[in-house]
Amino acid sequence: MRSGAERGHVDPYPLVVRPLNAPPAAAPVVDLRHQPHAVPLAECAGTAWDGAIDYLREFVAEGLVLTETELVGETIKPFNQLRGADHDQMRRVLECLDAGRPVAFYGWWPTAELATTTDILGVDAMEVPPPDRKRSGLADGHAVVIFGYGRHAAFPGGGYLIVCNGWGDRGWGDGGDGYMPFTYLRSYATELRTYRLADGPRRTRDGDGPSDVDRPAADSVRLPGVTPRDAVDAQIEAGARCADPRASLTHLFFSEEPMGLARARAICSTCAVRTLCLDRALERREPYGVWGGELLMDGVVVPDKRGRGRPPKVPRPRLVVDEITGIPIVA
Repeated sequence: MRSGAERGHVDPYPLVVRPLNAPPAAAPVVDLRHQPHAVPLAECAGTAWDGAIDYLREFVAEGLVLTETELVGETIKPFNQLRGADHDQMRRVLECLDAGRPVAFYGWWPTAELATTTDILGVDAMEVPPPDRKRSGLADGHAVVIFGYGRHAAFPGGGYLIVCNGWGDRGWGDGGDGYMPFTYLRSYATELRTYRLADGPRRTRDGDGPSDVDRPAADSVRLPGVTPRDAVDAQIEAGARCADPRASLTHLFFSEEPMGLARARAICSTCAVRTLCLDRALERREPYGVWGGELLMDGVVVPDKRGRGRPPKVPRPRLVVDEITGIPIVA
């Protein structure tokens, strides 16, 4: 692990993010924040990473008198600038959050020129920059603390992470909170670390309250299935019209509105790998979204997303629109 003095630096900048307003289907599964907004990280820390680590230790040891041997650090992802987090490391992050333990993230971070967000189901999610922006828009690096997560297929990677940034008082995010898609961590995490109490019960200073071993067990983590990549997957990624590293089109393909779904279908209509994309989505039994020009729900193709109320006696014709303007096209 590199020392704090060797770690990179990103100058603070404001990033406007609205309060988390996700619908129930995309609401946080875990949210460990004590307050509606992030609490500042250690002001005395020499680097962002030092502040994140100090905050983790204080969070885990809150109200306890501990020795160094009773507070155990766990490295989820060893320091590596060349690759992000793999599937197992992503799963481990969610397991720690389910168990009530925040995780420190250190990695590539967008500079002010590249930092933007996309509204996905009421969440201003950080955009995922293309990898060629490393050192020219993405700096190495910065550290934040991950306090929770939500799941929904509309987000790049299948969900988002709630992160606390030490820049809270400088106008960054939702009072210091930000919402990072799973894909961002998968792409740009350089190091991931957490802390836990050593085995055995721990009591508060005055001996009152339950020990940590009395807490109910967290539900098992459920990540989307990952199938081995092959030449067909590479062909789809290379030829798909929707392929966008910044995920600016994602909200259309997982929209809750007919107009968004219609625009997604229009994008698919002239895509060279449309059939391959649909076949792969059916193999994976994708839970929701437009794949290969068709809407899937629970792994099967459906004519359209049902609205509220009774279905019409005569099925309505499929909405066909211009992919850019959304203006209906009349045959």
